[in-house]
Amino acid sequence: MPHIIEYTEEIEEHGWCQQEPALAAGDKYLHEVEGKKRLRIVLSVHFDKYVWEDVAQWTTTIQEYFEEEYMLCSLSIYTDEKNKEEITVFVADNMMGVLTCDKDKVRGTVVVPNHIGDIDVRGVAPFGFYNCKNLTKVSFTHFVVIAYEYAFANSGVREFFCGYGMPVMLHRTAIDGCKNLDTSNEELCETSAYRNFILRSGRTFREHEEELFRMHFLDHKAPAPDHD
Repeated sequence: MPHIIEYTEEIEEHGWCQQEPALAAGDKYLHEVEGKKRLRIVLSVHFDKYVWEDVAQWTTTIQEYFEEEYMLCSLSIYTDEKNKEEITVFVADNMMGVLTCDKDKVRGTVVVPNHIGDIDVRGVAPFGFYNCKNLTKVSFTHFVVIAYEYAFANSGVREFFCGYGMPVMLHRTAIDGCKNLDTSNEELCETSAYRNFILRSGRTFREHEEELFRMHFLDHKAPAPDHD
């Protein structure tokens, strides 16, 4: 399970010494603590108050995984119909994403698999492919059923595809700022359970998240990958 960290920093807001918060929402990086690397996902950075004139307090909220709680894996990215490249992705809580330092390597089509080696994948982590400008298509394989907050926000994605089975549930913010995506597409809808994708947010998203967890993360095991 992830651990939530909150810390505050004081930043000069005006004048020649104006500063920016050290981190921004959506940053995903490895942080070393006592010789062990931890995965950190920055969930939010927001203004709190003015401590005194010209100096403001900002609060950063981070979702952190200990070294034994995540894995770094190699994933094939299809740059076009004939070529593919390998990029590094993380898998934590069976959710997949790419570190901020590698986001520009995501080019073309990402196929979100239900396995990477022996590791189960069930969905896309918060901010998983956030700001991946060169991403054009996302394909969900069977048993991959959920994408969390801002999973593909501000990316270049133009198209989503998923196979048969239970629809993929996208958090409504998962496609924020996706200017190349036609959000009027009938495949992206909020109410129908017969479409390939369902957009939800707030309490409704959390309720269905629990249902998906029971149905697909606990009660069912995705088939093991074929080995040649």
